[in-house]
Amino acid sequence: MSKFVRGAVLSGVVSSLLLASGMAAAQASVKVGKNGQVEVKAGNASVTTDGAEVNSQVGAEVRAEGNGEGATAGAQLEIAGSSSQETHRCSPKTEVNISGSDNEITLTGECKSVSVNGSSNKVKVEAVAAINVTGSENEITWKRAVGAKKPKVNRLGVDNKVTQAR
Repeated sequence: MSKFVRGAVLSGVVSSLLLASGMAAAQASVKVGKNGQVEVKAGNASVTTDGAEVNSQVGAEVRAEGNGEGATAGAQLEIAGSSSQETHRCSPKTEVNISGSDNEITLTGECKSVSVNGSSNKVKVEAVAAINVTGSENEITWKRAVGAKKPKVNRLGVDNKVTQAR
């Protein structure tokens, strides 16, 4: 990740953390290591980056791991929490893991796989190759499959619905 992109991302994140947590600037901390690792904390929210990986936590946890070539290249996206409304972009190699309850997650682009664990989550996926659902009353809606007529679907639990958007 270039220094410019990392700086732009971090300045936006710092602003968001300060606004989201309602903290004064004096209560936030920013640490920059000799190796270029940056850690930003404000209240119960934090963001760390080492140039190839960005980790953030604000209420719900969002963790994206990649090879530094782009935000979603070869990424694994972890979303954990409850009552969140989020939108994320996938690449063909992105593996998405969602856990928690009452989340509304929208995934754009092509996802390699989407796994949902919890209850009452609503997930909309633009394109996906595989869907795994564990828990109860989760709703996953996909628009199109990647590499086949339908995505490979595994369901465990009660009242989980996996449907194609019409």
